[in-house]
Amino acid sequence: MFRKGDSYKNFRVLDVFDVSDYHSVAFHLLHEKTGLEVVHFLNDDDENLFSFSFRTPNKKSNGAAHILEHSVLCGSERYPLKDPFVALSNQSVKTYLNALTYPDRTVYPASSIVKADYFNLMDVYGDAVFFPNLAPEIFMQEAHRLECDENGVHSIQGVVYNEMKGDYSSFESAVSNACNASVLGGSVYEKDSGGDPLEIPSITHGELVAFHEKWYRPENCLVFLYGNIPTEEQLDFLQERFLSRLEQKFPPADVSDGGRKSRVAEFLSYVAPAPMEKPVECRYEGPKGGDGDETKNTVVLNFRLGQVSDSLSAMENTVMFGVLMNHDGSSLHKALIESGLGDDIAPQSGFSSYLYESVMSFGLRGVRDGDERKVGELVLDTLKKVADDGISANDIDATMMALEFSQRSIRRSDGPYSRVLMGRIVYGWLYGFDLSRQIRQRRDLDEMRRILAQNPGFLVERMKRLLIDNEGRSLVVVVPSEHFSKERDDAEKKLVALLSERTPAEEIRDVCSRLHEFQRKEDDVSCIPHLNPRDFIIDGKPRMERFGVSVSSVDGIDSAETGRGIPLLECRENVNGLVYVNVALPVDVLDVEDYPFVPMLSLVATECGWRTLDGRELGWAESAEECALHTGGLGSMFVTTDSGDTDAAVEMGKSRGWLGRDWFMFRLSMLEEEIEPALGILADCMTGTDFHDTKRIKDLIVEGRNDMDSGIVPDGSMYVESRAKCRSSRSCAVDEIWSGLSQLMTLHGIDDDGIGALSERFRKMVARMMEGGALVNVIAEESGLRTVRKLLPSFVRKVSLRSLGTVARRSVGDFVGLTLIDGKGSDDGDEVFVVNSQVGFAAEVVGAGTLASENAGVEDVCAHWLSNNLLWERIRTIGGAYGAFCSVNSFQGLLEFSTFRDPSPFSSCDVFESCLEEASGIDFSVDDVEKAVVGDYSRWIQPFAPRDRGMTGMMHSLEGLCECDRARKFMNAIGTTAESMRESFARFRMSAGTKRRRAVMCGKGQLPDDIDSAGVKVIVLPV
Repeated sequence: MFRKGDSYKNFRVLDVFDVSDYHSVAFHLLHEKTGLEVVHFLNDDDENLFSFSFRTPNKKSNGAAHILEHSVLCGSERYPLKDPFVALSNQSVKTYLNALTYPDRTVYPASSIVKADYFNLMDVYGDAVFFPNLAPEIFMQEAHRLECDENGVHSIQGVVYNEMKGDYSSFESAVSNACNASVLGGSVYEKDSGGDPLEIPSITHGELVAFHEKWYRPENCLVFLYGNIPTEEQLDFLQERFLSRLEQKFPPADVSDGGRKSRVAEFLSYVAPAPMEKPVECRYEGPKGGDGDETKNTVVLNFRLGQVSDSLSAMENTVMFGVLMNHDGSSLHKALIESGLGDDIAPQSGFSSYLYESVMSFGLRGVRDGDERKVGELVLDTLKKVADDGISANDIDATMMALEFSQRSIRRSDGPYSRVLMGRIVYGWLYGFDLSRQIRQRRDLDEMRRILAQNPGFLVERMKRLLIDNEGRSLVVVVPSEHFSKERDDAEKKLVALLSERTPAEEIRDVCSRLHEFQRKEDDVSCIPHLNPRDFIIDGKPRMERFGVSVSSVDGIDSAETGRGIPLLECRENVNGLVYVNVALPVDVLDVEDYPFVPMLSLVATECGWRTLDGRELGWAESAEECALHTGGLGSMFVTTDSGDTDAAVEMGKSRGWLGRDWFMFRLSMLEEEIEPALGILADCMTGTDFHDTKRIKDLIVEGRNDMDSGIVPDGSMYVESRAKCRSSRSCAVDEIWSGLSQLMTLHGIDDDGIGALSERFRKMVARMMEGGALVNVIAEESGLRTVRKLLPSFVRKVSLRSLGTVARRSVGDFVGLTLIDGKGSDDGDEVFVVNSQVGFAAEVVGAGTLASENAGVEDVCAHWLSNNLLWERIRTIGGAYGAFCSVNSFQGLLEFSTFRDPSPFSSCDVFESCLEEASGIDFSVDDVEKAVVGDYSRWIQPFAPRDRGMTGMMHSLEGLCECDRARKFMNAIGTTAESMRESFARFRMSAGTKRRRAVMCGKGQLPDDIDSAGVKVIVLPV
């Protein structure tokens, strides 16, 4: 165990500190020859994570840092492949693999639970960042190039270029960028580190290489490590694989305290904003949706709060924001909603502390012209009123409850929780803050409580200093404008014309020829080692994540008559003293015509206030406050399921009437010590909500519609995939009705006159679902499970929950009519959706085997291989799309394909089918097959956060997916052969010829000239 001041080979230990909440000891070390710094959180977690982080400020919006993030992963000194990142994705059992560009830094993280794989990942990533190829062809591919098609039409292409065209098609992205730029002027935060598509073509290959030489130096790098691999072993690996070579590449770094401080000071000259002498008002434009109202703007009041150098300061600001905006009933949140100045709270509202100076924002979306300043005045007036009246004890207690719940939560979102710890350490290192004070721990929460107890005026004083009396603020107005996209389109055309005039046709052809030759070069991926699939079988059983659910029942109020009970699904998980309860009501007892309104019911079911069982009337603000005081959250969700077709699932379905049904779930989370009052609140909500507050319902539906509108273009792949498969099965149709473009159109069809009828419909829907019975799921530790079991009978009586009945099963034909959207063309053809976007999205589904098929696992391996080989090469690398994805849906028997931010969405589906044709004829080697199996295996061992594991276990129970079927599919995947892969691809290819469906989403400018005669249905969306 290292101590501060110790030396280990070429490393000096700068600090050692405990991170007890995360069962870790942290070692901060400095490599004395190169200046590279290492922080290792050593613990017992076998999911080890590493990251290489660099300070990468850029005074231009030419995208240098973002392009470099892509480019370094396109081949390096020891791994001279054109895309080693994809090779890793194909054959690694990684649990996380990414590269991230922030406004002032670039981070390369990866994680694995297998030591050998972990070091393989580190070897490839370290070589990439320090010794990249950065050939001109890589620059052409990732940054920009001028192309000329067969019709003589010129265009700018490039992966990053197309990615950022997608970003500039998002209104919410435009608002977020404006908010930061408005209060952080005079710094790199005014610029777009991702790159403005109108500026990206200005960067040269030489400038990119120079950017790497300046910032990707070892003395400008922090290596973060987390997990149980010994520190010494990791330091030895870094020394042997990278540092020994870096010592030869760079002169010795100044590793004195002064030298390290001078490097931080140079960086701060880029990120420190200029002083703000007085408040400013800024007006910007952003992309407008299809039928969006140009008179309804987003207005945000932003405050520059200064540096947040430690976790306690961050918590103090979090508490200050919380007492104002923590829940719907919080003072400022309520004032904004009730003002009528806008539709709903602006998504940019919040406390941002990931940049050098933190920003706190409050705003509204949907503000009419002329009311913009009123929003700013309302925020300031409310802040002053809160300061004058004092902050209520309930607001403070509710905020502290939220922090307590957050502190106990073990979360995992798109990767391990260690990413959060990594982010805080990288943040502190960037700006020269004390690393030992960056991680929020229980001691910060305890100290916060002590401060509030000793100084009741603490938050008011802080509010006055950082908000009310703060001149460093901005009122930002962003207008959804048709001119924004048109002006950018016109500017792009002028830029293309200028470049085509300056560039000889022969040079354009030569550039494209060189690039295509580079892209089609065969890679020898043998330089990247991989594991053996048989290593994942222990004692004849597969090593994979497993889900345990205990099934029993509790009596309903009618159980004596029916002889049935309420199914109780218990998931015992180490949730750190938290409890999660889901009460599910059957949706399939409703009429089909009610289905489109289920998502709207979910928006309002727990947000409208209610009459408590003891006779109190709680409005929406009062009920929100009560929830915040006693729960970690009360909400609802809806889910549709299919039952599996395996023998085990069929047998299970004979005794479990809940398989393959549709559900509306009330979801409650709480601390163990709050179980009784929290269940009381849920009982009040389920029995006492009568949906009489039509104004509140309207506000919530408008908010839901706005959220969906703003997500259509960013999540375009998801929506076109839903359309492509919505006629494949009943659950696919229901999912489209609830979460797809069908729901978008339903929301846009609701007007003010229909709210009253909607309230009555909601009352009837809830009553019918309650009559249909219930199912209860509990996720907790044993102590929490015992307490819930004890209280459940009383809860059942209070809510009058009935035993779960049976229902006649419906077919896909019952729901297809609800998925139809008006447009030009036949309902029987493929679909094209027109939106305000500069890039497109494509999707296609073809038939595949189901879970019961003998090659279910092999087909998964094939889809994984296809995503990380042919599709990546043809659609991403050559085609310039930001992403191309392929997966097998074994419940539906579908192979699902989609693209993301695609410059050529109409040709991508043809490319997909040509890839199936090609793959069916490939003579896969044993090595090819093993790598594909290993890469696919990473899905099977992805660790789950305890709550997520419990929820997944519940979903498996609702679908009839048992561990034996999962194990059988796994063993089938492990046994994949070259012949079984070819046969699977041949089946996919044949299915594409007989059973396939496509959908495309794109901007109007991407529509082919012959679209009217293409046999597709064209639908213009209101976004």
